[in-house]
Amino acid sequence: MSFVSQAKTKRLLAVHGWSGTILGLLLYVVIFTGAIVVFADEIGAWSRGAVGHEAGLGTQVDHRFRVAARSVDRTYYENVSIVRSRTGNFNYTFSGHAIDPSSGEEVDALVRMSVDAETGDVLKRWEGPVFEQPTESNSALRRFWVQLHEHLYLPNPYGFFLVCVLGMMMMFAAVSGVLIHKHVIRDAFVAARNPARLVGARDMHILAGTWGLPFAILLALTGAFLGFAISVGVPIMAWIGFGGDQQAMLELLIRPQEPVDLTPAPLAALDFVIRDAMERTGAAVGSIQISNYDSVGAKISVFMSASPGGIAAQRLEFDGVTRGFEGVQPLLGQAHSLSSTLFGIIRPLHFGDFAGLGSKLVWFGMGLAMAYVNATGMLLWCKRREDQALWQGFRRWIMVTIWGLPFAMLVSAVAYFVSVPVADAHFWTPLGILVGACLSIFLGLRSDDAGNRLRLANAVLCLALPVLRHLMGGTSWSEALIGGGAEILVIDILLLVMGLLLLRKARTSVTDAEPSHATTAQEPAE
Repeated sequence: MSFVSQAKTKRLLAVHGWSGTILGLLLYVVIFTGAIVVFADEIGAWSRGAVGHEAGLGTQVDHRFRVAARSVDRTYYENVSIVRSRTGNFNYTFSGHAIDPSSGEEVDALVRMSVDAETGDVLKRWEGPVFEQPTESNSALRRFWVQLHEHLYLPNPYGFFLVCVLGMMMMFAAVSGVLIHKHVIRDAFVAARNPARLVGARDMHILAGTWGLPFAILLALTGAFLGFAISVGVPIMAWIGFGGDQQAMLELLIRPQEPVDLTPAPLAALDFVIRDAMERTGAAVGSIQISNYDSVGAKISVFMSASPGGIAAQRLEFDGVTRGFEGVQPLLGQAHSLSSTLFGIIRPLHFGDFAGLGSKLVWFGMGLAMAYVNATGMLLWCKRREDQALWQGFRRWIMVTIWGLPFAMLVSAVAYFVSVPVADAHFWTPLGILVGACLSIFLGLRSDDAGNRLRLANAVLCLALPVLRHLMGGTSWSEALIGGGAEILVIDILLLVMGLLLLRKARTSVTDAEPSHATTAQEPAE
């Protein structure tokens, strides 16, 4: 049963095809990288070799924090944050104001410290204006891949805005793709014919697209919301209500601006506060923020992971002196509302991390399925126009993008592991993906079989990366198992398996997984 008339179907088919083709290559980049960075935390631990600590602050926080705080000037007690790294170290950030020596003006400043949780030794310390703070010490590989997905490594806010537009295109292509089919329900259960023939490729495209429709719409809507909020919404609201001061706007949304009693007073025991929060929610503590530390007006905000069976994170508020529980506060705004609830669930729904590894695996699989739908859609569009040289040339670039993107990402991983011991990985990792992209383009210009050659190159790098990681001083499998870093072992094994599968496919493929003209010439397009 068709939802629209035949004339409208033809128009929708044209719009569906052109919208998915014009910016389809960029959309493929966003979708594919999104599927990968679902495991951003695991990739960060794998690339750093971090083992030995589960997520969450734990309940032995208070003593180490107080010792570290005594070495910090009170001018930095306005806002304090406490988190724990994957290696188990405590990371403290003390925020306040200081005089900039170069200008003589008061500027936002902070002190950042990394403290060994066992010995209390200060491993790193930095103090200075906010605009001079160094790059975070997290994995450069994780950071770069996440930025590639979130804003295509373009300057802000333009990259965020472009990704939002691509997300809306993804939603339109998904909906219009279902509307143009005459038998939507039947298509969802069709038995795919020979995938080596055009009609079989079309069946697989329809199957994946139909079953993945709810997921595609969910990703598109949540991604567009997050991107537009960052690139457009926040700047406009700050410009209208706060003269462009985004920090002042965010502080007002998170905590009311009311007179605070700054009379010195000891902070309540954080370990008791953490236990109280865990008993109330049944969830782990992700981080703690303290406003007006060491004063009568101190407030402690405990940010919890989602409760069992829940999706949204929670923020619990406590009096900083008496430990009195002041309620569950919305993550944004001063009162619970539909907007604050939606804000709380949009991010976990987009990234799929609300139910641990299980939800991440589902999001990863569906993300790859959406990348498949995007890629096969562009190839089918070109196949129907195979008599036009322009579209055949574009088909080659589609193949280069499909296999060149993972190749370039693997090259960036190689650059990361090679540079970590001797150079700035935050510089060499992006440079690695540029080298990989140039090599992919070179193959696309020089070879009619670029897709298969890139598939073979991907296989080689997948097999080489676990070995390279180990040779460059990475954590061994035995150390990972003993220290609780199972993700290191799992990602290495996945790379080896993927490398063997790609190697087998590359050796047996004669073409870019496309049927020959003799095979497909007589197959109908519909």
